[in-house]
Amino acid sequence: MRNDPTRLPAALELTGFSAYHGSVAAAKDVSLRVERGSAVGVLGPNGAGKSTLLLAAAGFVRTTGGVSIGGQVADRLSPARRRRLGLAMVPQERAAVLELSVAENLRLSWLTGRRATPYEEARTSVLEIFPALAGRLGDPAGNLSGGQRQMLAVSRGLMATCDVLLLDEPTAGLSPKLISELVEAIRTLNERGITVLLVEQNFSVVERTCSDIHVLNGGRIVWHGPTTGIDRDSIGDLYSGARRPRPTASTPPDPVPESRVRPEAERAVPARSGEAEGI
Repeated sequence: MRNDPTRLPAALELTGFSAYHGSVAAAKDVSLRVERGSAVGVLGPNGAGKSTLLLAAAGFVRTTGGVSIGGQVADRLSPARRRRLGLAMVPQERAAVLELSVAENLRLSWLTGRRATPYEEARTSVLEIFPALAGRLGDPAGNLSGGQRQMLAVSRGLMATCDVLLLDEPTAGLSPKLISELVEAIRTLNERGITVLLVEQNFSVVERTCSDIHVLNGGRIVWHGPTTGIDRDSIGDLYSGARRPRPTASTPPDPVPESRVRPEAERAVPARSGEAEGI
C-alpha cells in the first residue's frame, strides 16, 4: 500500500537501513516496518547482525538509510532524542547499574526518560508486571538472580514511558520457568499497547509472543512473514542457507497476539526506560 493517507505511521520503520562496526556493515540494506501495538520478532544465528540492528535503530552505531519513529524522521537523532520520541532499548548486557538498588535503577530510568507518567504511577505499573521485584526494591541490583536482573532490565525499559520497546535476547541464559514468566510479561506489555521488537535465538519465545518474524542472516533479511508461516526446521534451513521455507499450516503452542492499533486514550502505558546505560 503506497502513499495511503489513511494509513497510520509505523511505530518503527527502517528503510534501506545498514549498520556499521567501523567500516564493516553488520546489517545490510534492511527494510522493516513495525506497526503500532504489534510484536515483531527478529531471529538469526550468532553473528547475523541482530543486536547491531537494534543498537543502530536506537542510535548507538553508525548507520545509513532511513529510520522513523512514530512517523518522525530519526536518521540523524541521538539516542537521547530517539528516547524522547518514545523508543527504549533493553540490551542483552549491562542493562542495570548493579551497585544501585532496584528502586534507584527504576528511578534513574524514569528521570532519563520522557516522564510522561508520574514516577509512583509508573513504578506501580511496572511492579504489577514483575511482582517478584516488589520485595527487592531496597536490594542492590547485583544481588538479584539472573532472572530477576532480566526483569529489572525490562522494567528499566518501561520506566521511560516508551511507545516502542527493543528487547535484545531477553531470555538468554534463563531457566524454562523464567522464560515462561518473561514470555507472559512481554505479552502483557503488548496487550497494554506497547510495540515490541524482539531479537531472539529462541524460536519458541518468538512463536509465543510475536505475530510476525524477520529472519536475519549475514546481515540481511532472508525471510519475513507471519509467525504461522514458518516452523523450526525451516528456520534451521535459513540459518544454514539450505533453502527458503515453505508456508506451514502448523499453529503455535500458545495464542499469538494480533497486531493492533489503539487510540492513544485507550493505551494503559506503563512506565519505561530511557537510553540503555553502559552502551
